[in-house]
Amino acid sequence: MQVNPSRRTRIPRAIVILCAVIVAAAAAVVITWRVSQHQTATPPASCGSAVTHFLNGQTHLLGADHGALTCFDAAARSCRPASLHVTEIGVDTGTDYTFTIESGGASCRVTEQSNFYSANGGGSTGPVTTTSCLRTAVTGAGVSLSCAGQDVLIPAKVQPGPG
Repeated sequence: MQVNPSRRTRIPRAIVILCAVIVAAAAAVVITWRVSQHQTATPPASCGSAVTHFLNGQTHLLGADHGALTCFDAAARSCRPASLHVTEIGVDTGTDYTFTIESGGASCRVTEQSNFYSANGGGSTGPVTTTSCLRTAVTGAGVSLSCAGQDVLIPAKVQPGPG
């Protein structure tokens, strides 16, 4: 039997569809695995949330959940577990922070988890980064921290500043 080279072999439609479904499923698994490798949101905070324009050594909070600042201040004074979510807002970008106090050891351990977000180009968020902080003071002004060499004040009360 001689094969006619000009004759095309037809692949049944069911096989083409099955192959497309398998490729799509494999791609979905890979994408899901890749996304799950990077946490894209800071964890929920036990004390609640606050909002500011600038998070630094002279932070002025624009607003906070009822009792959130008192909760975080009390936890920092007694070095007991608690966390506070702070959103630093800009015009169309910002950063979400979660400050977590962990009890135990000779000193009070505090961590800062943060991730950048943008509303530009349809919106995006960066991966969560974690930094160790040093609790430098707890005064009437609030909780002072040093995180990666940057001074941070979590004020004891909402006191909107300029801007």
